[in-house]
Amino acid sequence: MKKLLSLSIVCLALHFTSNAQGARFGITAGAAFSNYDSTIGGTSSNDKSLTGPIFGVLVDIPLSKNFSFQPAINYVQKGSKNDTTADGVTIKAKVTVNSIEVPLNFILNARGNSGNFFIGAGPTFAFAVSGKSNFTNGTDSINRTLKFGSTADDDLKSMDVGANFMVGYCFNNGLMFSANYNAGFSNLMPVSSDGSLKSHYFGIKVGFLIKGR
Repeated sequence: MKKLLSLSIVCLALHFTSNAQGARFGITAGAAFSNYDSTIGGTSSNDKSLTGPIFGVLVDIPLSKNFSFQPAINYVQKGSKNDTTADGVTIKAKVTVNSIEVPLNFILNARGNSGNFFIGAGPTFAFAVSGKSNFTNGTDSINRTLKFGSTADDDLKSMDVGANFMVGYCFNNGLMFSANYNAGFSNLMPVSSDGSLKSHYFGIKVGFLIKGR
């Protein structure tokens, strides 16, 4: 219910702010290189990053000559993987989480003749909508559907609050290239414990902006 309400509010905000003078609509797509920082009993994990798709829509709303507000709604596939070898047996584990992410970026633009360089930052709100885990030892494979919530029967919490940092360049014709780093602040472990699990990813995207009415 909270997830649906939050997304509904964002959609309404995008609808009304899209009518702001000089606003531009955008679509983006690219790749996210994600991982989880986990600490359990004082021991940190050494997982490898997982590559997944990222795509979404945004509205770029001018606030002044060089500043703009840029809310967006993105689909991001997050996760991590790990390979461990013991007694000649390699165990492979992979976790994949499909999330809807809402970044609220404030952008500083440095305009030139052919386009503008930009940097930005802002809070993000992510909501896990589905996920799965896979474990294999070379002969057997176990696949599970992840459960999201805040009880001992769940695997991860659904909501993640974090911060986004981005840099990029947008040409005058609307073609845009950008890179971002997203750091989650929430402990995604479903129950209180002596451990923590936090998400982060690096993304690269290409997009296109068009002027509104």
